[in-house]
Amino acid sequence: MHFKIGSQLFADALKKVEKVVNSKHNIPILQGIFLKVTEQEIICIGSDSTESFRYHIPVGEHVHVITPGTTVLPKQIIDITKKLKKDLELQLRDCNLTIKYGKKSEFNLNTFDPEEYPRLPKFDIDSPTLTLKGTDFNSLVKKTAFAASDSEIRPLLQGVHLITENNCMKWVCTDSHRLSQVTTKIDHNNPIKLVIPAKSLDRLVKTFNLQEDVRVYCESDNQVIFKNGNLFFYSRLLEGNYPDTSRLIPNDFKAEMKINRKELLEGLDRISGLANGVDGGSGVVKLHVNGVATITTHQSQIGKGIEAIEYEELTGEDDFTISFAANYMIDALKAIDDDVVNFKYQGNARPFLITPTSSEFEETQLILPVRTM
Repeated sequence: MHFKIGSQLFADALKKVEKVVNSKHNIPILQGIFLKVTEQEIICIGSDSTESFRYHIPVGEHVHVITPGTTVLPKQIIDITKKLKKDLELQLRDCNLTIKYGKKSEFNLNTFDPEEYPRLPKFDIDSPTLTLKGTDFNSLVKKTAFAASDSEIRPLLQGVHLITENNCMKWVCTDSHRLSQVTTKIDHNNPIKLVIPAKSLDRLVKTFNLQEDVRVYCESDNQVIFKNGNLFFYSRLLEGNYPDTSRLIPNDFKAEMKINRKELLEGLDRISGLANGVDGGSGVVKLHVNGVATITTHQSQIGKGIEAIEYEELTGEDDFTISFAANYMIDALKAIDDDVVNFKYQGNARPFLITPTSSEFEETQLILPVRTM
């Protein structure tokens, strides 16, 4: 293997795939980065056996292949290449890689046997199951993935449930205390049900170029593949039957209040410090609606706080109180883009909804109240 490449181009490629590479992985070969050089392109792969990134660099102005080949590079090459500012020349002899730059400078690295590196599954790149705008993909993830559970007790709740049927796509996420659901129309008839790890989706919105489309490939029962430009991401799916959440969202309410999202969010943010208490606390606040929306702390060790926020409109009951975790409401309000939101109340012991007044998606944030004395 022998090729020349611009240092920045190579460093950027390695950076894209190294996010899942663990230098302490219990499988030694996965501590490195797989590199395949052909006459048409250079392929870099990073993997932790559960998630994998694959990036393609086409041969062109700053890429010149002299001899094709394959190897697995030690992760230290990332730190080396990002500090180099000139074009690089890389040549592999047996298991030793020489990196030359400038007139006399060079590094020599020991590499791994590429035959030991796990092979990624093959798929039809020309036939994606779904194609989403990058901006839409970003919105769908940010409006749902935050509601995933952090607990290992129910692993399935650590994922986002993606469902398609009848030209409709739904993303649902719940940790059993709150639920986020977004629905949108798509040009796709075949039914799909996947549970994708929320942390994987969070990683993608931080890595993908969201100005480009995101293609989704569902050709396996246990794996999903995403493509964005020249970058591919492979993720294992969470196994099991996701809870049926459709029956959890009510249609009838005792009261509906329209209120400015930013004002409500800022009020909650200010008072949440007191609600959390000196030791983290429960973060519970009370919302009392009677002519104005008043938020108060509940049994705080530090002191008391009151935030009064004028609402824009109220229908139904005009005097009610409900308690909830402040951070759940803050997360829900941050997920919505609208200036005004609907607060839908169905009783102080029943879940309440937060929805936008207008949105390109049909979206719902559901939060369970907290019982207080």
